[in-house]
Amino acid sequence: MQNKDIPNLLELQKIENKIHERHHNIEGHKKRIEHINNQIKKRKELLIKNEEDLETHKSELKKKEKVLFNLEEKKKKSNEHYKVAKSQIEVEALEKELKDLSPSIEALEDEILELLDSIDECEAKIKDGQNFLKGSKDTKEEIEKEVNEDIYDDEHAISVFQKKEDSFLELLSSEAKSLFNGLKARYKSKEFITNVEKGKCKGCFYMLPSHLVESIYRGINIECCPSCQRILAPDLD
Repeated sequence: MQNKDIPNLLELQKIENKIHERHHNIEGHKKRIEHINNQIKKRKELLIKNEEDLETHKSELKKKEKVLFNLEEKKKKSNEHYKVAKSQIEVEALEKELKDLSPSIEALEDEILELLDSIDECEAKIKDGQNFLKGSKDTKEEIEKEVNEDIYDDEHAISVFQKKEDSFLELLSSEAKSLFNGLKARYKSKEFITNVEKGKCKGCFYMLPSHLVESIYRGINIECCPSCQRILAPDLD
């Protein structure tokens, strides 16, 4: 006589697979929200850094412009003194001073130009970041709406499958029900029942004793793999 629990257990495995798939879908939906939140967080952090860099560059620019102004004033005065210098010693001293000032002024001018470029770059990054955050608010709301709808659909499907599962559980013997619950917890609902393929358990590839394979194909008793304890069936199709 064919064991009535086996076909019901096979149906329960199919239902559990569908429930697992829906749970997997829900995790995927949630990751969409996590992804956009992470993107927003990173861009906010980058915006703060760019704003801090901008303030640093502006502060440094003011300092260098002040130093440049002082050097140019010094050069201007040295030029004026040079024009009215009377002694050779004074002329040579002023020439040396002017000679030393010129490269310092040129170097400062180059540094100021670089800082101005950095300021422009920071301002462009800040504008880009602000635009992104402004646009991401609407994008996030749209994604959240889609995700909530998708999660609702999957949760509704899960509740339908669970009701169907309950109806099959009522058909199981107490032994089969206990076995089902134990294996479901152990394998987290995935493939707690498997079939025999070339004399092996398809779940763990354990070579099964011939008498066990014969018993499985007769289908009179519920048989489990001696290695992984999964329920064994001759065919899952």
